[in-house]
Amino acid sequence: MSLRAPLLGGLLAALAVTGCQPSSTPSPATPNALAGEAIPLRHARLLTLERHQGFVVARLKGAADGADARAKALAGEVLVLLPHESPVPALTGDLRDATVIRTPVQRIASNAGSDEAFLTQLGVEERLVAVGGLASYDDGIRRRAKAGDIGQVGYNWHSPPNLDVLIARQPDVFLMRLSDPAHTPMLERARTLGLTVVPTLAEEEQGYLARAEWIRLYGLLTGTEARADAIFAEVEQRVADLKAKVADRPEVNVLWAYPNGADRWIATVRGAEAAYVADAGGINLLARPEDPQRYSAETLSTEALLPLGERADVWLIGDIHAVAPRNTEVERGFRAWREGRLFGNTGRTVAAENAYDWYQTALVRPDWVLTDFVKALHPDLVSEPFRFLKPLEQGEYR
Repeated sequence: MSLRAPLLGGLLAALAVTGCQPSSTPSPATPNALAGEAIPLRHARLLTLERHQGFVVARLKGAADGADARAKALAGEVLVLLPHESPVPALTGDLRDATVIRTPVQRIASNAGSDEAFLTQLGVEERLVAVGGLASYDDGIRRRAKAGDIGQVGYNWHSPPNLDVLIARQPDVFLMRLSDPAHTPMLERARTLGLTVVPTLAEEEQGYLARAEWIRLYGLLTGTEARADAIFAEVEQRVADLKAKVADRPEVNVLWAYPNGADRWIATVRGAEAAYVADAGGINLLARPEDPQRYSAETLSTEALLPLGERADVWLIGDIHAVAPRNTEVERGFRAWREGRLFGNTGRTVAAENAYDWYQTALVRPDWVLTDFVKALHPDLVSEPFRFLKPLEQGEYR
């Protein structure tokens, strides 16, 4: 669970100011292909893909909400993905200032664990030359970072990227997640220094399938388009199958809140994570109206939880950020606690390394996450073991 703020409007507005890296000098002998064929995306809203003659165009979009809360599309980044062996086409119109990226990219830098996870699923994690730090869930990436074989640029949620490391490692592309609009000047400076930067917006998507569908862009960048399409098709089909399985089952009441000290609880109330409860055949007892301008989680008092004690069938009480309460007197008043139907999202965790796959692979494989939720709510429907969710004992919170 995350208390990440919805920053997309500010990020895209800032990106519009920075501009894009100019394209290479066009070849006059190459025809200009303005009209492209859309590559259908069924869920992503912040990305469009078009196949042109000899290259692919990716457009990153955003939504800005005005006082009337009506979303408006904003012009964003434009990328031209061009095979190494192809001449640069004559780019005009909105492609004139596009960032041209020669594909497949072989040297990749990233400042977000979720981007590492996309690359790992595609089997190209060995192309990483720089990552955020030492908190990779993937053992191989973490070992290479510790050994100094790949650089550390700083994680997106912690600091702006270290440009000295990027210049030294010379990636073909830097996948940059902007968690804070204040880091935008670093994007502009990186481009001024000759680095090719691709802002990544998968985590800003509002739906879990929309986030996962970004694997198709990573596939185009790395020359693994067929594998990316196959993975996402598998994800999409598995999600559909699971939702069909629970469609006729009685709904299960779910409480998703972990202790945060001093009689405070952090509750998942909306957003992509909360959607797992509904899609697994559950009712989120703390659900709030969807609002992309608000956090997916809210802080609640113990008093706000107490009326739900006898209603909750399942309690997601564990989280990597949980702070164990001084005693368990409050929890004893909850039926889910007494019946032992307690879970945390800490199943894929290497605590000693501060590595939590809930923030990495879970974004790329929501079908695995939904499988866990169905197993927690309807144990007889799923035989495979838990991945991300973890059954907890009373008094256990991680």
